[in-house]
Amino acid sequence: MRDKIRILYYYPHLQFDTGSPKAMANLIESLDRAIFQPVYCAGGNGPLLEALVARGVEIVRGQADGVTFRRPLAALAAIRRQAGLLKSWKIDVLHAHALFWNTDLILAAWTLRIPVILHVHNPEAVALQNLNRLAARKVLFCSRNVMENCGHLERIAGKTEVLYNAIDANAMGRGSSIRATLGLTDTDIAIGTVAQVVQRKGIDILIETARILLRERSDLAFLVAGPTSHGEEDFGCRMRAAAAEPDLRGRIRFLGSRSDIPDFLASLDLFLLPTRAEPFGIVVVEAMAAGLPVIASTVGGIPEILSSPEIGRLVDPLTPEAFAGAVREILALPDRGRSIGAKGRLSLTGRFDIAIAGERLKKIYLDVLRRPPVRAGAN
Repeated sequence: MRDKIRILYYYPHLQFDTGSPKAMANLIESLDRAIFQPVYCAGGNGPLLEALVARGVEIVRGQADGVTFRRPLAALAAIRRQAGLLKSWKIDVLHAHALFWNTDLILAAWTLRIPVILHVHNPEAVALQNLNRLAARKVLFCSRNVMENCGHLERIAGKTEVLYNAIDANAMGRGSSIRATLGLTDTDIAIGTVAQVVQRKGIDILIETARILLRERSDLAFLVAGPTSHGEEDFGCRMRAAAAEPDLRGRIRFLGSRSDIPDFLASLDLFLLPTRAEPFGIVVVEAMAAGLPVIASTVGGIPEILSSPEIGRLVDPLTPEAFAGAVREILALPDRGRSIGAKGRLSLTGRFDIAIAGERLKKIYLDVLRRPPVRAGAN
């Protein structure tokens, strides 16, 4: 038997500024490398590939695609071709980050009896005609909310499990303030978010929240770290135009994508996420790890993170007035929410920390391989 169990990860997109690829990279980072060797199937080049290479992930070149059995000969040829690659890469487990649709790589693993794990990060439906549901030995969901909103969950009953996205809380909490480079003064109260500039993330709600609060006080600064998503360029232009309106006095700044998120978070006084939908909310966990008081929408998986008012505030309805009220409440506290931030950080231990995720993932992999648990300290 080879020294290490080879886990092949498949995720078709190569960006690294959204939650799903970051979650995958964090899970890979949590692996016990004495036992597992992560391998990534790359169909091109991009920021995700660079991030995985930096984490010591072995890269293999390949392209997965859906097949249709209306063309059975072509489908079988594609599956056979992928089976040959899986053999040459010596893969023990295939971990694919979505349900996908009759994917040749997944079906090839099935034919070779290589255990398949499907990892769902957004609400989807389990279609009857999707053979991936049969190939999967385990289906993971990034939150209970995503699992409960999965259509036809009964079709994969008995092999589902919630595996929360995890972060290196210590690394996220070691950021250094860069307030001066962000144009902040010592007297500014910095309210920030990390999100794509898209309608779903509620950037328009953030701007209108700022408009309400800036009528009342002049020491607030609002910072948005994140890119404009492809297809929402018009929305991004409208948001930047709105932020430039005279009554906002230049107090809203769009910073674009950033690679220094720990330092960005260390520069803030409060984290605000008025998102309209959020399958999990990894940026909420990151902000909590940085010790920030967090105000976020009561949507998706966020209530599973902010499970009590002592560790963060949930807002419903999702209106500028409601978010402005939550900001007022936090800023009126004697410590401006620092104790909430401290309790929030402590609450992550045992829930979303990378060590716990690594142990859970080890158990899942050994279970699908039907191998006994590995003793602590064993090579």
